Amino acid sequence: MRQISFLSIFAAVLLSSTAICSAKDSGRLSLTDGIVVNKTQGNAQDLTKESLEYKFAEKEAVEQDDSDEKKGFLSFLNFSFFSKQENMTITPEENENNVDFYARIQQQAEEGDVSALITLGYMYLYGLNGAEMNYKKAFLCYQKAAEMGAPIAINNLGSMYYGGVGIRKNIRKAAELFAKASDLGNVEATLNLAVIYLTHQGGFNNDQEAAKLLKKTAESNNPTGKYLLGYAYMKAIGVPESRKKTVENIRFAADKGYDEAQYMMGYFYKQGWGVNQNYNNSLRYLNKAAKQGNLSAMQELARLYAAGDRIEADFHKAYVLYNILAYYGISGAAEARDKLAQKALKKTEVFQAQTEAENFKAEPTKLTKYIRKTFGESLALYIDKTAPIVKSNND
Repeated sequence: MRQISFLSIFAAVLLSSTAICSAKDSGRLSLTDGIVVNKTQGNAQDLTKESLEYKFAEKEAVEQDDSDEKKGFLSFLNFSFFSKQENMTITPEENENNVDFYARIQQQAEEGDVSALITLGYMYLYGLNGAEMNYKKAFLCYQKAAEMGAPIAINNLGSMYYGGVGIRKNIRKAAELFAKASDLGNVEATLNLAVIYLTHQGGFNNDQEAAKLLKKTAESNNPTGKYLLGYAYMKAIGVPESRKKTVENIRFAADKGYDEAQYMMGYFYKQGWGVNQNYNNSLRYLNKAAKQGNLSAMQELARLYAAGDRIEADFHKAYVLYNILAYYGISGAAEARDKLAQKALKKTEVFQAQTEAENFKAEPTKLTKYIRKTFGESLALYIDKTAPIVKSNND
């Protein structure tokens, strides 16, 4: 049973865990790793080594459905900048044109080459390298590769069942495939299955099983799994509440670059929750998250700099942060900004701060980009619809 514990700390930690990105850039769900599908038709891209190194390709969903699961993103391909497992893919040879490459991959796939089947499925999925976008053909390629026991193909096939892409949507079938791929050692499939349990989809409602799966992903040092496991320990989801294990797992994701985890570590250090209170460490993590465009961290930093209580006041930085927050429609930000302008800053200083705010450009890490594309603006909000998240009003 999910318990509501230390509610005040939790409410504060998740006060505004929203990234600087428009609503149309925030994914509803993706259950694999890196490549994104949504309802926006993009330009066809080539399947090159560069395109496999964590570039998000956006394509039109196969069914025009307004259900929550169909809004936003669904990713399929099992390539990740942090995954060290061998990827079963084929890329064009030097000076090989699209026509020749497509013909070669088709021939190898017909001969039963698993890597070729997976690659061809990807090409059909996104309309790459001479292949026309065809979800049904992509499904058949993954299905054949899955029948041959390829964990990546089994996981991707589960993703297609999950999203209803190329096949009728079937959460239970997706879960069955994720479980099979997980048993074969596919970490992404383990995470996918854990998310289904966490969100109670398809009749799966077992927090203990979700926590068990998250522990499995955490053992493989998967940052997303580590963060979710830390969150589970914080909210007592399938595991006993533990501050120590919360901090241990969330710190891992923070140090790997996830902005929401960095924000939470900053707050933990500020409050002395699960760690010794340390304002230097708090500022270090909050600034890392703010640099990525995390509005929660910006809001916390602005308050600290404006108050000058435990740290040296910096009204210029506070004004810049409040100005950015005001642009994104965060409640009370404009009022706090204007109050600073009236009481603490000269006109020239205000102009300088306004220019700095206008020139701010978020620099999210690859991990943060991946998680935002995959799960949306907040992992915590994704698995816990009651999380007190303050969203940006600026779309």
